[in-house]
Amino acid sequence: MIDDRDIYPIDSPLIAELASELKAKDVMTYNVITLYPQQKVIQAKEIMRLKKISGIPIVDNENRIEGIISIDDIIHYLEIRDLEAAISKYMTRKVVTVLEDQSIIEVLKQFKRNKYGRFPVVDKDRVLKGIITPGDILVRLLQILENHMVQQQTERTVRKVKGFENDVNIDESKAFVLNFVIEGGDVSQAGEASSNLKRTLADTGRYSPIFLRKVAVVSYEAEVNVVIHAYRGTMTVLVTPDFVKIIIVDEGPGICDIDLALEPGWSTASEHVRELGFGAGMGLYNMKRWSDELMIESIPGEGTTVTAIININ
Repeated sequence: MIDDRDIYPIDSPLIAELASELKAKDVMTYNVITLYPQQKVIQAKEIMRLKKISGIPIVDNENRIEGIISIDDIIHYLEIRDLEAAISKYMTRKVVTVLEDQSIIEVLKQFKRNKYGRFPVVDKDRVLKGIITPGDILVRLLQILENHMVQQQTERTVRKVKGFENDVNIDESKAFVLNFVIEGGDVSQAGEASSNLKRTLADTGRYSPIFLRKVAVVSYEAEVNVVIHAYRGTMTVLVTPDFVKIIIVDEGPGICDIDLALEPGWSTASEHVRELGFGAGMGLYNMKRWSDELMIESIPGEGTTVTAIININ
């Protein structure tokens, strides 16, 4: 089992550089469960059990931090059988906090120095704004690192394409990259990125209607898959005079059986999504049908990367 308190990625120069502008408020969890000093220890115990959390900030009526109660405290209360006591009797009053505008690098150093599993995040008046753990920071840094790697890969791909200019007759001035961010869950926005992509390509006047339709179908199906199945995703489109390459990277549940997912009609969409007219199970099938090449890589529980190539001729 990995303990959050043992994860301190600040030793990496790259991570330190990418995280240099991040602040605690950019990473913290905003919806924090709190209790008041007059409430009973047994209430804290039940909340920790039900919510599977290991600590609860204690606040006053104006949400200013007054203390904190942890699972270690609960174990102590069980031993002395004093669960009906007020939390104020046993809570830790000297709470180590971080400011909402404090840099993530400094917060990580504070975690390393104090060896705590969480810090309440407060403003200058000690009003509670959120809570932060090393795990929260790690997830955010991994997202930043992934975006950085995708950007670098895109730049390398463009350089590679341009490097083969003499072999495949690519005009350097006509190769370009488009990037789109796709938010999961918001079906009202489904199709926005693919529409912008098709419009951009159509405005150049270089492509046939059938080619534009292929690009629109593949990008739309990819975008909808992210919206209905993933938390978020990016769509990177490399456009050259000979082909268009669409790369979709998402953060989501992943695909357990790719071959099955390519079958028409197979879907894991919820009933709510189906009622909205999505999730018919034709997404990947249509992408395969309208692409010249389709590659799918997926890690269950982490996400999926789909690469589609559509030749212009």
